[in-house]
Amino acid sequence: MAAMYAVYHGPKGLKAIAERIAVYAQTVAAEIEARGFELVSEYFFDTIVVKAANVATIRAKAEAQKINFRYLGEDLVGISIDETIIVEDLFDIINCFENDTDPVAFDINADAGTYRLPESLIRKSPYLTHAVFNTHHSESQMMRYIKYLENKDLSLNTSMISLGSCTMKLNAATQMIPLSWSHWANIHPFVPVEQAGGYKELVDNLSKYLCEITAFDACSLQPNSGAQGEYAGLLTIKAYHEAQGNPHRNVMLIPISAHGTNPASAVMAGMKVVVVKALENGYIDVEDLKAKAGQYAENLAGIMITYPSTYGVYEETVKEINQIVHDHGGQVYMDGANMNAQVGLTAPGLIGADVCHLNLHKTFAIPHGGGGPGMGPICVKAHLAQYLPGHVFQGITGCSMRCLQRLTAQHPSC
Repeated sequence: MAAMYAVYHGPKGLKAIAERIAVYAQTVAAEIEARGFELVSEYFFDTIVVKAANVATIRAKAEAQKINFRYLGEDLVGISIDETIIVEDLFDIINCFENDTDPVAFDINADAGTYRLPESLIRKSPYLTHAVFNTHHSESQMMRYIKYLENKDLSLNTSMISLGSCTMKLNAATQMIPLSWSHWANIHPFVPVEQAGGYKELVDNLSKYLCEITAFDACSLQPNSGAQGEYAGLLTIKAYHEAQGNPHRNVMLIPISAHGTNPASAVMAGMKVVVVKALENGYIDVEDLKAKAGQYAENLAGIMITYPSTYGVYEETVKEINQIVHDHGGQVYMDGANMNAQVGLTAPGLIGADVCHLNLHKTFAIPHGGGGPGMGPICVKAHLAQYLPGHVFQGITGCSMRCLQRLTAQHPSC
């Protein structure tokens, strides 16, 4: 999307957008300064921070006009301007710093051509010089260029694809349409909680549904892909072991039949990978598992399994496998890549897993193919719930907020 944005606007278009943003930000800054307020920084591009003793009054006036500033402590107000801002918005922003609600008067072109940037940051070298960024600047040209690129690819509208990758499947138009709804897509991720009641209800309900489907107790919707879900799940296991006084538990058993990304995720999480053999029929070699679980018992962090396995096999010994790991002090991470083969039949929590990620873009067909969003939330058993990912900012809704509250309760200095 960023690349196509640059192709469509080109270097001149991007510069024009940046100049407009800079002029608007400077206009707001100048008018606020004229009303007796001081800026924290002499230099800025699109964001200013204003010193103000009457932050509560400013906030009340801003929220009455459906404007959210960023409030830093008790006496600082952050304001960011982007390309969605129009002149009428500037009036509303400036009026938040007025003693009345009458429209203010200002000259939008007063600072045109001069920018509050240090000389060292003024770019003088050319950029986006390739022809592709200097050709397709109308809607018809852009559509033809994108179609030209599409025709180079193998896709479901021209051929059968021999791979089962989720990035090669189609989604129904009814699944894609909501992404274009302004009342759905335009919410800022850090709006005050009281402004996001609908989103909180959606997040809480989805978390509840996923816990019921997986037979787990808690959920985090933060990971944005299966790979991120694996990483977050392993870090949750790692945090659990550390909290139990076992930071040395860093060995992760991974059957050769597990999903191919598992070893990479384990290494990224700082763990040592030990491969478990498979039998000729694709089943995990239980005897090899027992031997290696015993060999690494003192340092065993857990096992990563895929169920059904990458070989397409429902391991009949899966409960025994998970119990062996538990008996040696490890946790069971179940890769959710094949979760669609479980839904309605069984669940990770029922077979002894402790944590599992869900590829919602596979199992539940959220918009994904062709560059859409991935989604890889993790669900966990109760004993891991407090170690789910949190967030550094207050006011986040849903499970993430609850996890943050748990974190700050344990570590008040956070």
